[in-house]
Amino acid sequence: MIDINIDNIDRAIIGLLQQNPDLSQSEIGEIVNLSQPSVSARIKRLKENGILAFNIGTDIKKIGLHVAKMEFPRDKEIKEIHQCPYMLSLLETEDGKILYLVGEDISSLESFSKKKFGRNDLKVIISSYPDFIMPLKMKNSCSCNSCECNICEYYINGRCLGCPLTYYYRGKLW
Repeated sequence: MIDINIDNIDRAIIGLLQQNPDLSQSEIGEIVNLSQPSVSARIKRLKENGILAFNIGTDIKKIGLHVAKMEFPRDKEIKEIHQCPYMLSLLETEDGKILYLVGEDISSLESFSKKKFGRNDLKVIISSYPDFIMPLKMKNSCSCNSCECNICEYYINGRCLGCPLTYYYRGKLW
């Protein structure tokens, strides 16, 4: 763990970037009364020390996606889904694991949880504050060899949009 040593100007820079990541270093400099090179040096130091990080994400609610969570015992191994676009995040606590899923419709998320985990205790997230902005795993060159949408009852019966990593996918985002 790094020793965090930041001053009020660093705090102001962090706060400004959190409010508006598009601010230029010159604009930040005007606000905090520093030159652009000084702001640049501070941002570089904050990044190198892991105090400041940038993450590009999508506003989940604005694009109409749904988020749900599942809870597992800590010793449960969650495998074969780390590349899955439906997996938003996996958190481990002292008590267990919390898996967050994201999808275009709730029925696809329910189908995913039943098929992958044999469970139907999915909890849909109704709202969040602040806005829920997270990076999504956009379709890439990977292929999914575990979903088998062509023989999946949920997919065949129209209760699932299919795996975004296969050509069976019927959704619009991935």
